[in-house]
Amino acid sequence: MYINNQVFLKSKGNVSLQKSKSILLKDIIEISAHKEIKDKIETLNYTINAKNQEYILVSIIKIIDFIKENVDNIDLVIIGKTDVLINFKNSNNSSTDRYKIIRVALVCILLFVGSITAIVNFHSDVDMKETHSIIYESITGIKTDRPLLLQIPYSLGIGAGMSVFFNHIFKKKINNEPTPLEMEIHSYQQSVDEYRKNETHGPQ
Repeated sequence: MYINNQVFLKSKGNVSLQKSKSILLKDIIEISAHKEIKDKIETLNYTINAKNQEYILVSIIKIIDFIKENVDNIDLVIIGKTDVLINFKNSNNSSTDRYKIIRVALVCILLFVGSITAIVNFHSDVDMKETHSIIYESITGIKTDRPLLLQIPYSLGIGAGMSVFFNHIFKKKINNEPTPLEMEIHSYQQSVDEYRKNETHGPQ
């Protein structure tokens, strides 16, 4: 039950919007209030002069002033973060997406070659071939330079181990846990957002 027309506001923190799109308050903040008041606030158009900026920091104080100018007799309560970082997406990205497949292919080739180089160098440093030969001879009593019964499962195991580590088999995830790559991307994005917030002066 809401008392005295209370309206609870919570910043969405970081949002991505099209520059050409009209920014509604519901796009940048979460609102909890009586349905009539909530619908009115959510559909308010918030004007931002972004010019050629890729992102902009909006202070929740500015949003409060804007709401009070357009809605009377409400009691605003702020929850959580006090700013909204808006990242603007380029609406005309057809030219950049044209070469997306080529860029992805080049990155995949570089990663593939790099991974092979790292694995080969590691096995060369520790003399894995000799190690397999010794293990094979210890188990079977047969000396050979090509212990395929060990080398083939070991090679397959490297691929299986990488799939388990990255929690992916092609497009499917093994479980719902975030992958190490997703964690790194998340940490990187948080660092970028923090930097942008600290870099931005004079919230709009």
